[in-house]
Amino acid sequence: MARLPDEFISQLKSANDIVEMFRTYADLKKRGRTYVCCCPFHSEKTPSCTVYPESASFYCFGCGVGGDVIKFVMLTDNISYMEAVRTLAQRCGMTIPSQSPEEKKKTQFRDRCLEINRETANFYYLNLLKGSDKTGLQYLKHYHIQPETIKKYAIGYASDDWQALHYHLRQKGYSDEELLTAGLCRPNQHDKLYDKFRHRILFPVVDFRGNVTAFGGKAVEQEKPPFLITEDTPVSSRNRTIFSLQLARNSNHAKSIILAEDYFCTAAVYQAGFENVISVPEEFTALHAQAVIQYAKEIILISSHAAKYGNIQKIRNLCSHAGLAVKVVSLQDAQDSAGFIRKYGNEEFRNLLAHAGDAVQTALQNSWKGLDKKRDRYTMIQKSAKILSGIRNPLEQEIYLNQTAEDLNLTREQLQSEIDRLNHKKPVISEKKSRPLDKSELFSINQPNLKQRRAEEQILVYLSRFPEEIPNIQEKLSPEYFVTAMHCQLYQLLCESGSLPGETPPELSALLKKYQGIEFTAESTEACIKVLKSPRKRGIL
Repeated sequence: MARLPDEFISQLKSANDIVEMFRTYADLKKRGRTYVCCCPFHSEKTPSCTVYPESASFYCFGCGVGGDVIKFVMLTDNISYMEAVRTLAQRCGMTIPSQSPEEKKKTQFRDRCLEINRETANFYYLNLLKGSDKTGLQYLKHYHIQPETIKKYAIGYASDDWQALHYHLRQKGYSDEELLTAGLCRPNQHDKLYDKFRHRILFPVVDFRGNVTAFGGKAVEQEKPPFLITEDTPVSSRNRTIFSLQLARNSNHAKSIILAEDYFCTAAVYQAGFENVISVPEEFTALHAQAVIQYAKEIILISSHAAKYGNIQKIRNLCSHAGLAVKVVSLQDAQDSAGFIRKYGNEEFRNLLAHAGDAVQTALQNSWKGLDKKRDRYTMIQKSAKILSGIRNPLEQEIYLNQTAEDLNLTREQLQSEIDRLNHKKPVISEKKSRPLDKSELFSINQPNLKQRRAEEQILVYLSRFPEEIPNIQEKLSPEYFVTAMHCQLYQLLCESGSLPGETPPELSALLKKYQGIEFTAESTEACIKVLKSPRKRGIL
C-alpha cells in the first residue's frame, strides 16, 4: 500500500476536528485542556475516554482503544483505513493525492465493484417488480412481506436463468474479471461465467454511505444452501458485514439490538415495528460486536439459531469484551422469528423480547435438558463447569459461579475445583511465554536485548496507530527478527489482520497505554527496524 504524504494526512486531520466528530457519538465534557466522555466503543457508566484536541487524538483507559480521527471513523463506521480517509476527504472537500499505478488500479477496481453492486441491486429489484417471472413476488406475498418493506430494503429477485445478470452487466460494459471479483458470477468447467444467485430472493447490504457492498439470497424452494451470501470482495468482508445496521442505528430502541436469523427474518422483524434488528452473514465476530456497541448496550439473540453464529457462550464472550450484554429468547414452536410473528403477532413478539433471558443462564439450562439431577449429577457439574470456565470476566464468573453452585446443591469450592480441573486441561499456547526464565535469559533481557525489546514495542505501537504502514513494514521486517516471543506473536497478528484487531490483545493495549502521547514517525520506525536487523547474538525469548 502506497503511503499517503504526511502533509496530506496532517491537513486531513486538521480539517476534521476530532472534538466535533466525537460530539456526534458522545457527551463530551471539558476537563482542562482535554475532553472526557463515556467511551463509544464499550459500555461504561464512568467516563474513561479522553479526547486530546492538541494532538487530535483519543484514548480510552477502559478498553485500550485509541488513535486519531481516521481511527475514530474506522471504528464508528466499521470500515478500512483507506475508506476512512476517503470519507474524511469527502467530508471536508479535500482530494486524495495521486496514488501509485498499483494503488490507483485498486481504487478504480473498488469503485467499479461498487458500481456493479449498485447496478445488480437495481436489476434484481426491477426484476422482482416488473419481470415476467412472478415467483419472487408470490413468495414475499405468501410470507406477508409488504411493498413498503420491499422498497425499504430494495429487495429483488434472481430468476432461474443461469446468465441473466451476467448478460445484463456485460451489456453495461463490465468485464468477466470484474464480475468474478465482485462475487456475482462463477465459472463453470469450461470457464464460462454463470450467475451465482438463481431462484432466490435477493437482499442488498447497504453501508452508512449508501453503497451496496454485498448480497444475501434466500432460496424460494428447497435449494442448497437455503441462504447464500456474497464472498469476500474488495468492498466487503464477511467478518465485518452487518445487514440493516444503517437502519437499526437510527432506531428509537437504541438500548438493544435484535440479532435475527438471516436477512429475510430481519426484514420481517423490521416490518413488524422492531427497527432495531440486524443480522450477519455467518459467524458473529469481535468486529461485529465492536460495531454494534456504538449504537446499543445489549444484543438479543434467538437461541434456536445461535449455532449459526457460533454458539451462545462464544457470542456472549465476544460481546462481553466489547461491553455488550447478551440476552436470549426462545421461539417456542416457531421455526424462526419471521414465523413467530406470523403465527402469534407483533405484540407477542414484543412480550417475548421483554422477557429475554440471561445468556449464561440460558446456556446452563440448555446443557441440563434431559438430565436427571440425581442420576446425571456429575454430567451436569461437568457441563456447568465448562460453560463457567468460558466466562472471561473474573467478576462475572464469580457471580455465576455462586448462583450455579447453589442451583446444583454444591459448595462454591466444589464447583470451582471442577473449573480449575478443566482449565488445567487446556493446552498452553506457548511454552516459551509461560515457562520461568533462567539466569542467562534474565541477563539477556536486562542487558543486550533491552534495546531490541524497546524497538519491537515502538514498531507495534506505530503499526497499531498507522495500519496502512503494515504492508511496507512487513516487506522490510520478517517476524524472525523479533527477540521476544509475545512481541513476535503480536506482530504476526497485525500483519495477518492488516489492522488493529477488533478484540485488542491485553498485551497490545498495555503497550498503547505505555506510549500514549509519544509520537512515532516513519523515520523513527525505520531506525527501530535497523536495531532489530543489526547483527547480534539472537534468540527468541
